[in-house]
Amino acid sequence: MRLPKFDYVEPRSIKEASSILSDDPKAKILAGGTDLLVNMKHRVELPSVIVNIKRIPELDFIEEKNGSIRIGALASLKSVYGNPLIEEKLPALTLAASSVGSYHHQIMGTIGGNICQQNRCKFFNQSKWWRSSREPCLKTGGETCYVVNKKGTCYSSYSGDIAPALLVMNATVRLESNTGVREASVEDLFSGDGKTPLHLEGGEILTHVIIPEKAATGFSMYMKFANRESIDFPIVGMALWASMERKEVRVSFTAVDRRPIRARGVENFLRGKYLSEEILGEAVGLASKEGAPVKTSLYSPSYKRKLMGLLLKSALKEAMRRQRR
Repeated sequence: MRLPKFDYVEPRSIKEASSILSDDPKAKILAGGTDLLVNMKHRVELPSVIVNIKRIPELDFIEEKNGSIRIGALASLKSVYGNPLIEEKLPALTLAASSVGSYHHQIMGTIGGNICQQNRCKFFNQSKWWRSSREPCLKTGGETCYVVNKKGTCYSSYSGDIAPALLVMNATVRLESNTGVREASVEDLFSGDGKTPLHLEGGEILTHVIIPEKAATGFSMYMKFANRESIDFPIVGMALWASMERKEVRVSFTAVDRRPIRARGVENFLRGKYLSEEILGEAVGLASKEGAPVKTSLYSPSYKRKLMGLLLKSALKEAMRRQRR
């Protein structure tokens, strides 16, 4: 499949890139391109201008500063999971980055691009020829979301691997534009609207991720269930962070809702409790009530809910093993 026609620019600064995005709402950022270029070939994204930010050098870094770990938006997934600092202090992020796509995706794909990827749906991620058999879905300019056959709300699913790992570590993102800078929690970055998944103001660019020092004080991991392990998007993905000393557990899921979610019900139940088989069983039951999976893929909502519980059970068992050491 060929790419559609578009204008192409290579800004050399964040302000220059932001100005282009502000002037043209149909412009799109290109980082690794592993998500955008595929969608363009399928004609589900048709940007007027491609803004390649790979020439902006200050966006590619991994560093520790005042105890927190900062990762530039253009840091490749390979550089993230291959970094000794990340591997030692943030194992969930190492596991998440190494589980994305194939090795080629990990070399090309960036942490910022993975966080900001488009939502997915079996009616959206198809060729133009496939979609021509019916009226456009809500996400591609129509009126109806075919997942639930309703108008007005897009139920496409967020399926990124990096975001849930960052959620349980209480990470924040830095957003810059030609008018200013702001920080937001990773959780607040996502709108919950399947059609427009990100809360971004005009011209804003995600420049880097900030992971607080306390994230390294607990045990963390990321797990996902997919057809072909790392090659596919997750059917369900789950991240866990646990501090045995503080009796605190944080849980997040991906591919079960319009945004990556924190499992607040599970977290509140586990807070202050010593992990045991009985507690684990109750937590697994609560996990299936988190999120709002719908049939955006071949897998039923009930199957996804079951997987949520199974992944949480495996992660909590590993946390319990560490608790006994």
